[in-house]
Amino acid sequence: MAQWLAYIEAIHPQEIELGLVRLSAVAARLLQRDRPPFVFTVAGTNGKGTTTAALAALSRAAGQSVGWYSSPHLFHFNERIQINNQPVSDDLLVQALCAVELARAETSLSYFEFTTLAAFWLFEQAELSVWVLEVGLGGRLDAVNIIDPDIAVITNIGLDHQNFLGPDLASIGREKAGICRAQRPVVLGSSDLPETLNAYIDQVGAQAYRFGDHHKVVGATLVWQGGELDAGAISIPLANAAAALQAFSLSPFALTPVMAQVALQSIRLAGRMQSREHRGRHYILDVGHNPHAAAYIARQFGAQKFHLVLGMVQDKDAKGFCSALAQGALSINFVTLAGPRGCSAEQLALATGRADSPQFATLELALAQLDRDFPGEPVFIGGSFYTVAAALNLLEN
Repeated sequence: MAQWLAYIEAIHPQEIELGLVRLSAVAARLLQRDRPPFVFTVAGTNGKGTTTAALAALSRAAGQSVGWYSSPHLFHFNERIQINNQPVSDDLLVQALCAVELARAETSLSYFEFTTLAAFWLFEQAELSVWVLEVGLGGRLDAVNIIDPDIAVITNIGLDHQNFLGPDLASIGREKAGICRAQRPVVLGSSDLPETLNAYIDQVGAQAYRFGDHHKVVGATLVWQGGELDAGAISIPLANAAAALQAFSLSPFALTPVMAQVALQSIRLAGRMQSREHRGRHYILDVGHNPHAAAYIARQFGAQKFHLVLGMVQDKDAKGFCSALAQGALSINFVTLAGPRGCSAEQLALATGRADSPQFATLELALAQLDRDFPGEPVFIGGSFYTVAAALNLLEN
């Protein structure tokens, strides 16, 4: 598997290249589409992973065979492509990558395009009844968007990936709205969305189901058209759960509120406000990496304060992310993130305007220092999928 992933990273000159022309040509040769599944597609700035997890869980509870495609992964690439809640095996994944390689011929595909087609090939071969697809970047020109969704979900809009999606919320909203289809539902997971998104929905003639009107969160109760349930033991963000329930209610599948509640309560996603107790200390870990995500994390902190340990990649708004978390900080500590896109601790401290904050070459050194200086006090670790993956490995081993 490692050799295959290295190969597909090397064959295309750009890590990210938005556009569907090359991809669609290869897909036409690769996919049969004789028995089209029911497709949920989820776009947005944050919350895509938890919303797709909810839709996959609800569909499984309704007796459907489900393919769930998400990105990125924490530990193993196979986490991105799951069939009936199980990551695909290396053997199956190699078969899929071979099929894509044969179908592409001389056409160049990016890493994400190549692996997205591999996921679709696997889902088609397994003859699954439901596909749950998470958009990787944007929406309109994302590889996932070659498949027409029966129901689209847009979770929220915040500033991220501006170098690809545009400089402001208006531009980003327009790109995310590109997953909408005429006369088909689009479920909105936030009431705070740019007008460009709403204008695009009207332009294409999609059927909008709006947060606050058709579905909402009232205290600890999730409400959607046709039902409500107590959200007390549901661990994913409640706005995402409400949007998923609304989207699922528009599908041909059915669950009672009690069955839906059990399905949602079963969801446990690594790296999403994940709690860990280790050597007498409480840790919270989250993969969020933009200011919008940081604001959500800060709300979950409530009145409790944490020592922050942050590592980020270079193209993120480190200052905005750190500022949103600062009020809940006992201290702010920066760690170097290895890899070609990783930000050094020094760069991160300068970018956030906190050059005097503690800086460490590794996560292990940062946690060791906190053990010496602040034993037993709670710690938050985040800023990147890479940071959280490293932390979970460290805490578990």
